[in-house]
Amino acid sequence: MASSRKELFRWADQIPPELWTDLCNRSPQQAAEAVGAAWDGKSFEVPLIGAHYTIDPANQRIKMTNDADHPVSYQAGVVLLNTLAISKGVPPSGRMTVPQELPGGRMFFVGAHAVATKPLAKRFEKASAQLVNRALEIGGEMIEGADIAIRLPGLPYVPLYILYWRGDQEIPARTVIGIDDRAYFHLDLAGVFALTNILVFEFCRVD
Repeated sequence: MASSRKELFRWADQIPPELWTDLCNRSPQQAAEAVGAAWDGKSFEVPLIGAHYTIDPANQRIKMTNDADHPVSYQAGVVLLNTLAISKGVPPSGRMTVPQELPGGRMFFVGAHAVATKPLAKRFEKASAQLVNRALEIGGEMIEGADIAIRLPGLPYVPLYILYWRGDQEIPARTVIGIDDRAYFHLDLAGVFALTNILVFEFCRVD
């Protein structure tokens, strides 16, 4: 049963129709402007963590713009549809917070919804230079803070952050995943959770 549940929520073509309905209830021009996306009259193009996605509301299809045959993850689909449906177009403040500090975040980001910082710390515990290289590959930039601090393009108006502290023989490596403190104008908390999971996956996957 657990395996079946994971398969059920793996790909974007398994997204519930209700999420598409929320998007279709909004003017596509308004949605595109609010998100910082492009709208060509039939589909949106939205950048998300170093990749570009094409969203076709009429056919309820999401694909990678430059690789239409590459499967799109369920969580990427959730983020894209959620932000297109609800974003208020507020520009980022440039101030980092952690998801737990967003409105309602302390109650939401616990248990199964805890932000996956430990896998990220473990992945780069003995290879912190690879963390920097991977960040630069997807458009990240180094900023001041921690042992390694990186600002990354999440969505056009929702930058993400990784703060990384190297470990030693006594203390393991540690990471914090941050987000712009106006992210709640663009995503609900489930969308923020999915966005952080995509970030971790992109950094921890093996090419």
